[in-house]
Amino acid sequence: MSGIAVEHLLFEGGAPLRLKPEDKARLKVLFLAKHALAGGQFDKTDGTHSMYHDEIKSCLEGLGLDVVASNSYEALFHSKIDQNYVFTLFNRGGFRNSEILASCLCEYLGVPYMGAAPSMRGFADDKHLVKTMYRDQGIPTPQWQIYRTANQSAPTPDFKAERYVVKPNNSSASYGLAQGTDWEELKPQVLALLAENHDVIVEEYVPGIDVSVPVVGAGKPWILYPMMNPATEGEFVVTYEQKRGFASVPPIEFFKDHAKYPALVDYTKRINAMVWPYDYARFDYRIDPTGKVWGFEFNVSCNLGAKRAICQSAKLLGYEQSDIVESVIANSLERQRFIFEAALEGRKIRYKT
Repeated sequence: MSGIAVEHLLFEGGAPLRLKPEDKARLKVLFLAKHALAGGQFDKTDGTHSMYHDEIKSCLEGLGLDVVASNSYEALFHSKIDQNYVFTLFNRGGFRNSEILASCLCEYLGVPYMGAAPSMRGFADDKHLVKTMYRDQGIPTPQWQIYRTANQSAPTPDFKAERYVVKPNNSSASYGLAQGTDWEELKPQVLALLAENHDVIVEEYVPGIDVSVPVVGAGKPWILYPMMNPATEGEFVVTYEQKRGFASVPPIEFFKDHAKYPALVDYTKRINAMVWPYDYARFDYRIDPTGKVWGFEFNVSCNLGAKRAICQSAKLLGYEQSDIVESVIANSLERQRFIFEAALEGRKIRYKT
């Protein structure tokens, strides 16, 4: 493959990318995840996330890859590692911007890795910056305000909303989320998150249904069927407890009415033209009662669990989780072909300073 172009494989027009046999034989994978060594046990803090990590580890082994697992960033705290590829799911490492540490260390080591360049991971994880891009690209997004830790104060938002949603600006799985109609009641949550060293974003609540558009790296952005993410009846948003399996939530469903909302694909194409290449992502939207599509955020290196949006959407096309995992690894190698070949030869690629 000569390079990764910004083209779009829509729904059944696409297919997973396959690992070249010679690459498969040469791959030595370091699987890096917080619960990589937990054996699939439900975790008292992270819930089903530990089971997800074990699921992906088993999937990598099922592909016949040489896999070594680690649950610590310290596996990369060396001048050289024995592996030539890092499949990292490590995020929420206990410090700010932990999502980009593994990719930065891999760049230092000269080893290819899953996900996207550190700069893009950092951008995608900053909800404020993503919403700024959406606005500048003409994509509707709810009003918002950012509260940075440097200030440690929570003045009243400069926009009025019937309901506000508060959450960390860079966190995942709805950690720290709060919502309500009274700003004074929400203000303590903003201050508490700031005290935990989280930047905080406050958004206008938009009613409607949540729809995610999964995109898999297959040499190109392969846009899969949109999937609906229903909240529990009576809830305004899906909570951390639901996302991590501490509380029940209806299963992700195929969004049968997707053809009525071409903006779902149009907006995803627009953002892909700005942020490609990456290995896999999920673009999150809300469709309000009038039929207007709102862009909320996109997540690079999101959940590849068998019951989550990406794999459930791929299953509608006849593909299994293992097909998707193989595709994103193959895409990752092509995205970093120069670095991979250098790593195999024991060379490091360095920027000139």
